Amino acid sequence: MKVRIGLGGASAMAREGRDTFFEYLDAAENNGWDSVWFSDRIAEPAWVIDPIVGMAMGVARTKRLQFGTSVLIMSMRSPVTTARALAAIDAMAGGRLVAGVGVGRESDMEYEAMGVQKADRGRRLNEAIRVMRLLWTQDTVDYDGQFLKLKGASIMPKPVRNPMPIWIGGRSEAALRRTGHLGDGWLPVQLTPEEAAKDIARIKEYAAEAGRTIDDDHFGVQLGSYVVEHGPVDMDKIGQRLLRRRQDVSFEQINLLGTADQVLARMREYIDAGISKFVFNPACGPEEVLAQMEIQAELVVKAHHPVRA
Repeated sequence: MKVRIGLGGASAMAREGRDTFFEYLDAAENNGWDSVWFSDRIAEPAWVIDPIVGMAMGVARTKRLQFGTSVLIMSMRSPVTTARALAAIDAMAGGRLVAGVGVGRESDMEYEAMGVQKADRGRRLNEAIRVMRLLWTQDTVDYDGQFLKLKGASIMPKPVRNPMPIWIGGRSEAALRRTGHLGDGWLPVQLTPEEAAKDIARIKEYAAEAGRTIDDDHFGVQLGSYVVEHGPVDMDKIGQRLLRRRQDVSFEQINLLGTADQVLARMREYIDAGISKFVFNPACGPEEVLAQMEIQAELVVKAHHPVRA
């Protein structure tokens, strides 16, 4: 099974300005990282670069890096305009995009801002996935759904990988079912290797139920990361930079922290559970991200995919 390691945290670097953002992209490409991933917010008071804008800038700057979304909130976004934008970027990039999608966060404000009923978010997401695939693969689309009705709709250009891979975020039972029934891959945030193994088994059951299969190398996870050459990690320093969505497990259980040997050993537990795609979110401020990218690339990334010529 081919293991690939990508990077999150793009918005933190974009916030520092164009030059810093491009330096981050150049370092990712030159140091052998597989991909860069963008998170999505619609109307929250947080500095997050729009993922479609960020990916357009990224593919223009680079030649080999893949780009993905983790995840686009397709329960609120228009599937038609999003499909068109993603296809155009992918066509210009030569097929380097992955569309990660999900229902989004629990904020009532964002749904109200977009004129969408929160109770409809799961059904809207399912419909969005179907519509985007149709638009990417068919010259003209007729579709009569609960939320969208298309007659003779078409987008050009088409994505290079047709259809573009769609990965599903989330760990709820509905998300696992959606991945099995509709997804090309799975990319949740912060789970243990034991949870990954259990959830992957459930996804495969749902896929079989729908008469589908998902490639074994299309199961991923997003984790915070911080690597030191020697000694323990200063948790007082990096703790504030780690995502705090769970209180039931320790930071060490759902992040990759420590020396290279410790991180690689922990990754092996995830790989044995069925995970092959990792998205590292460096647990540090923008002033230290480039240094962490370099040490992680040298000590961890190269162990799984050497720098490409």
